[in-house]
Amino acid sequence: MSTLPPPSVEPRQPLTLRTGSATFLIALASLMMANLAPFVMTALAALGFDVLTSGNILTGALLASAAVGLGTARLAAGTLRRRLALAGLALATVAFGAAALAPAPAIAVTGLIVGGAGIGAAISTSGAAIAALRNPNRISAASGLVNRVLITLVLAVIPLIGITQGSVFGTLALISLVGLALASWLPDPPAHAEPVDVTTSLRIAAPRRITLAGIAILVVFPLWGTSEDAIWTMAPVLGGALGMGEQTLGFTLSLSAAGGILGMLVVAVFGHRIGRALPLAIAIVAGGVLKVCLGFTEDPTVLAVLIIAVSTFYAFAFSLFIATAAGLDARGRWSGPLLGAYLVGSSFAPLIGGALIEWWGIPAFTWVMGLVSALVLIPTILIARVSTAAERALARSTGSAASATVTPERTSPSPDALAR
Repeated sequence: MSTLPPPSVEPRQPLTLRTGSATFLIALASLMMANLAPFVMTALAALGFDVLTSGNILTGALLASAAVGLGTARLAAGTLRRRLALAGLALATVAFGAAALAPAPAIAVTGLIVGGAGIGAAISTSGAAIAALRNPNRISAASGLVNRVLITLVLAVIPLIGITQGSVFGTLALISLVGLALASWLPDPPAHAEPVDVTTSLRIAAPRRITLAGIAILVVFPLWGTSEDAIWTMAPVLGGALGMGEQTLGFTLSLSAAGGILGMLVVAVFGHRIGRALPLAIAIVAGGVLKVCLGFTEDPTVLAVLIIAVSTFYAFAFSLFIATAAGLDARGRWSGPLLGAYLVGSSFAPLIGGALIEWWGIPAFTWVMGLVSALVLIPTILIARVSTAAERALARSTGSAASATVTPERTSPSPDALAR
């Protein structure tokens, strides 16, 4: 009597050209507006808006992205993932295109905010898709590498063309269009994702603990990210206080981007072999100490080195945070809303950084940012341990299912068996 074939139980798919290009480039589209924030501010200023109004408009567009990203996270983790990406990116393409071509400032602003809302679908779908691919450490780092390299190219090309309404908003429309063309290649969510048993060593992969860890990372990651983005956005203020010129600052920020690429490259090369809890702890502690040091140096060269080092550890930790969320559930229940939650904090980073510096000065500002790292350290370690244990438990449960087959019956089959 023949046996039934084992079910398809591998929850995560291998990385292919199609799934990788769709996931990585839609992730690029999801963060493009945030990465182009200085250029967006310049384009809005050219439309006649002052700095405060431009900042409010950009914050509104980023919050629209974050709100949609959080609101669509459940859909992104299910069978509607591709349709959601298609709808959101189509809306973003049209809206950003209108913002690029509109003669009236009001229409351009509306297009920017509506486009930001459309991009929210890219945030949730790309984040969830990362969890569907094998080796979350390596996949999240590879996505970050693609993002950093292409952002560096875009940041270099736009000034050559001219920082204008057409070039900045047109770039957002073009990247959204590329994501739209690739959205049908997003990896499908697995039918089986959460572990059905727990690891015998740590016993922390139970579904309840996964849920608690998932909720916790949606709080911890944005809190940590706000402190990191506050340092980044206040870099001109820190440099100006020490007499750092614009060219030196620009060169420093360029090297910071290169340092970020190096940090993500380490995660991409070593993948799951480096683990999560320990390297995350090292990166958070080192980054926190370096952030505090920024407020007490009086040498512009030392400041530049510190900014580059902070950016390097930031990128390294950022990749592992994404991998940690992806490791909790292969459907992307937690990695899907993660970037949306991050953008909520990131939207307010310039306001928080500017207010702290104005009220208490640069040293106090860097102390507060360093203390944030200390505050999130222990929760991050615990979340990372749950994530690693969840992956192991999932591998064990799927491995057991794969080895199970239906054996031949030695006796007459039961009525239930015949019915089946």
